[in-house]
Amino acid sequence: MKKADLLNEVSVQYGLPCTQIELIRHNENITYCIDNKYLLRVHKPKSGFNTTWHFEGADIIKIHEDELIFLEHLKECGMNVQSPIRNVDNKLVTVLKDGTPATMLTWLAGRTVNKNDLTEEFGRELGEMIGKLHLAAKGYHADSSLNYNQDMCKQLIELLSSYSDNEKIDKEYYNAMSTTLELIGDKLKQSESEHILLHSDLSLSNILITENGLVPIDFSLLGYSNPLLDLGSVYCFVSDEKCRMSIIKAYEEVRGCRIDIREIEYYFALQILLGIALHHELWSNEEWFAKRLPEWCNEIFWPLANK
Repeated sequence: MKKADLLNEVSVQYGLPCTQIELIRHNENITYCIDNKYLLRVHKPKSGFNTTWHFEGADIIKIHEDELIFLEHLKECGMNVQSPIRNVDNKLVTVLKDGTPATMLTWLAGRTVNKNDLTEEFGRELGEMIGKLHLAAKGYHADSSLNYNQDMCKQLIELLSSYSDNEKIDKEYYNAMSTTLELIGDKLKQSESEHILLHSDLSLSNILITENGLVPIDFSLLGYSNPLLDLGSVYCFVSDEKCRMSIIKAYEEVRGCRIDIREIEYYFALQILLGIALHHELWSNEEWFAKRLPEWCNEIFWPLANK
């Protein structure tokens, strides 16, 4: 859809005098800034970004609704997050003329995190933010959200098996990943009573630095799982031990709990495996992936599987 046509449809659907539209990025959604006031998300994955297995059999409209209702809950709990915008029919999810679902949020001024931000002080702030997010999520229930559980690990094994059968992934690497997923699935089964609704995708690009502190953005992959899954996300971009420890200490203080940092390794591995499943079609053509996959297997997957 052309930008002008999309802008016109958004103006009609939301009753807003929209005049400017700027493309922000395209991953699992196409995101646009509208008049520096709103964030429009058109829920159409980038070609090669495979979410089919992730949402198989799910009510996509309800999943997007649950995400935005959860954001409203977080606002009520005092968290600094974006606010959902309802359309002229008072609905949280708009279905565009071509059948694609879209959602609108308030725009937050700020910038995403980069590697130079990863200090101990930043770690404390990040640990506090995740701790507050998990406190707000404890006891919260959403009917249609995803589950990052043992069954999902089995789905991942089946998906990776198809890649192996079609010679898209070397059999040796498949064995490392599938064995690790079986182990992680057992861990998730054992901790089911502790599962809460999580962001599930706390990457560098999904944490915003604002004048009012850190803000988690883009909850479109949220789901129920062990709280350590969000810390596993963070470990994917924070490698410095001092920064990691400041995150853990602040998180424990906010939540009033102690966590076994050795357990985070399993959820760190799961986040990498989720990334491979979601991006394999794109990554498999990249030189860096051909080098990194055997390193992940040798440095992360096999050591976990052999514990």
